[in-house]
Amino acid sequence: MLVPDGTVDFFRVQSFCLRAIGLSRVDKRAGRVVFVFSFFTVLVMKLGTVMFAVKHIDEIMLLCDCLGPTFTAYLGLVRQYNLRLHHTEVWSIVDEFVALRRLLKPNEIRIVEKYNRIDRFLAWAYLITAMSTGVLFVGVALVLVVLSEKADWKLPLLMDFPFDVQHPVTFTIFFVWCSVAIFWVVLDCVACDSSFGTFSSCLVAHFAILQERFESLQFGTGTNSQLGQLIEYHKHILHVSDRVIDAYKNVILNQLLISSILLCMLGFQLVISAGTSIMVVYVAYGTAIIIQVTYYCYYGSQLYHESTLVHDAVFKSNWYEADVRTQKMLINCMMRAGKPVNAKSGFTEASLPTLKAILNSAGSYVALLMSLME
Repeated sequence: MLVPDGTVDFFRVQSFCLRAIGLSRVDKRAGRVVFVFSFFTVLVMKLGTVMFAVKHIDEIMLLCDCLGPTFTAYLGLVRQYNLRLHHTEVWSIVDEFVALRRLLKPNEIRIVEKYNRIDRFLAWAYLITAMSTGVLFVGVALVLVVLSEKADWKLPLLMDFPFDVQHPVTFTIFFVWCSVAIFWVVLDCVACDSSFGTFSSCLVAHFAILQERFESLQFGTGTNSQLGQLIEYHKHILHVSDRVIDAYKNVILNQLLISSILLCMLGFQLVISAGTSIMVVYVAYGTAIIIQVTYYCYYGSQLYHESTLVHDAVFKSNWYEADVRTQKMLINCMMRAGKPVNAKSGFTEASLPTLKAILNSAGSYVALLMSLME
């Protein structure tokens, strides 16, 4: 489970991203300095894009170009703050899953490993695609600057402070600053989103193991002791599920709400820029946003579904051959499993129906904006 540098194997990508934003397992002064600098860098970029939006409030396309990075920077700050706030809890959950793995049988470990392999692939894919989107965004901004006159440097990436940002030295400093901020936002996203996905996937694996154990129960001599341990195991997994959701509920709420707005603006920009080369950036950006919200909605639905299947697994056992006392224990267990693990934050819920609603609402907003443009 541990690789040579002390990183937990199934948490390797997340560990790299967390260290890059100054949140290593051991809280050191150097890490705190990196965190403050990265947080401040993203904050400055966000303030710059807000100022840009105020100055170009009457230009709809520039405003949309600006609000995308603004909301993305906001989500990056939310993620970074949330990871810092729950830094100890995140690593505690990692250690919890490592400890739970040691208590599993060989065939059950294979179930966990199967989910871990999928998570590692998704985390690497997320990191690579998100970095590629960041490179594309910065590269397009740089190309537009090279090909245009200084008077046409109207890009939110270039900031819009009162002093002369078009001066070559000032421009270079702020362009590099904002480019670094974008990549830090990418690292924030990967660290937060993929860690939630990995934790949720581990919980799903344990719910699957619980289902197998309940279904294979044969009630007879000595079964009560085994059933008691299984019920405690179930209660413990439910407790860990609550800890995971509590650690990420603020991110879930902001992600689901902001994604609706971002997808609306990107859809509008895609329609307006259809047939031009710049639409490639909007497609890549929109894909990145959909991946982010899908991470939470997919794993939220997985948790909901697999946790409720424990109820069915208890019923599939030969409970009818158990004594009355055991049957009462099973009824309590079924009642507990009947309440699904729900990745809910405020009035929003991370689930596939929510994802569908977000995509549908984005399409409706785009149609509304297009009607206003006519």
